[in-house]
Amino acid sequence: MSSKNKSLEIETLRGLACLLLVLYHVIGPLGGGLKIDLGSPFRVIADSMVYVRMPLFTFISGYIYSIYKIRGNDFSAFFTGKVRRLIVPLFCVGVPFSVLQAVGPGVNKDVGVIDALLSFYVPVNHFWFLQAVFIIFMFVGLLEWRGLLRSATRLYLLFAFAALVFLLPPFKVDAFGINGATYLLPFFVAGMIGQEKVDTLRHFLKVIGPWVFVMISLALLYVAAKDRELIVDRRSLVGLTVGCVSCFALLSSDMRSKWLTWLGGYSYAIFLFHVLFAATSRFVLGRLGVHEDAVLVLGGVVLGLLGPVLLSMLFSRFNFTSVLFLGERAAVKKTAAKVAPVAQV
Repeated sequence: MSSKNKSLEIETLRGLACLLLVLYHVIGPLGGGLKIDLGSPFRVIADSMVYVRMPLFTFISGYIYSIYKIRGNDFSAFFTGKVRRLIVPLFCVGVPFSVLQAVGPGVNKDVGVIDALLSFYVPVNHFWFLQAVFIIFMFVGLLEWRGLLRSATRLYLLFAFAALVFLLPPFKVDAFGINGATYLLPFFVAGMIGQEKVDTLRHFLKVIGPWVFVMISLALLYVAAKDRELIVDRRSLVGLTVGCVSCFALLSSDMRSKWLTWLGGYSYAIFLFHVLFAATSRFVLGRLGVHEDAVLVLGGVVLGLLGPVLLSMLFSRFNFTSVLFLGERAAVKKTAAKVAPVAQV
């Protein structure tokens, strides 16, 4: 899970996305998480992140895809890899988590057992992201495979299509996370465009990029504090514009942080397991009589970030757990590699 061979600035953004995601789920939506009421600074923070949090995660996915995008006639291998990486953890982590939430005591979200068992089809938790991104990978991968994205003009046309779909009303039934896919698609394509134009962006926006993001963040905080109803609608032209501009501003800043880079190396495990550890922190601190919001938020964020890292280190030691719970490739034994080196060529 080390990120030492990866782009430090992209891993830094991954770490930032992890921090924003965990912070939001610790605070929770209105009535969820720590059940923090309106007027609290933590409620304002949670609401203000809505235009940046998941768009940034998806923007990074599109950026990375654009580097290692499908080439030639290897769509079957591409499909198999995405099933292993996204769908296997959906069944092995997402569905059991939803079932645990349905039968476990003291949870904030009321989830029926049947809904939990069918959560691979109609998502009920944050695992909707896995389904949504899988659809996006298949859609964009097919276009790439058929040679339909070989020019910048076609990529911009794809972004225009994604923006149009983003602004349309969602489907009545969120089958396999299709509404999440239409929500995230423009940010994924924006990430692809960002990778293609990264040098230009950093040349012209490196100085002002961080200031743009700071100004956007301050504006979102102000709006969330004044009237949260103006900011919680993600599927809007404002949400699309703010999300894309924020992602491009962060990318152009070429920001690097050692501890965010380290977190970024474990971003997938943090995404999968952070809610479990955040809920554990809330339960334990509550049992200890801790009721201060600041302590509960800090404890939830720390455990929500570090717990999945430790779990990832444990799961990665064994092929069985690393494949099922992290979607990683099964490691090839070194002895076998020495016996048959020609077979790997």
